[in-house]
Amino acid sequence: MPKRISIEPHLSIGELEQRYHQGKDPIERSHYQIIWLLAQGRTSEEIAVMT
Repeated sequence: MPKRISIEPHLSIGELEQRYHQGKDPIERSHYQIIWLLAQGRTSEEIAVMT
């Protein structure tokens, strides 16, 4: 079974969501979206389909 991606909780889910929605640079927004979805417990497979 593949290893799940884990993240360190430096920001809350709400803070990640806020940074995702307020980002002006498309690459930065994409990074925050992926981290936000991981923080919600989504799998990398789910995120790949969503993004």
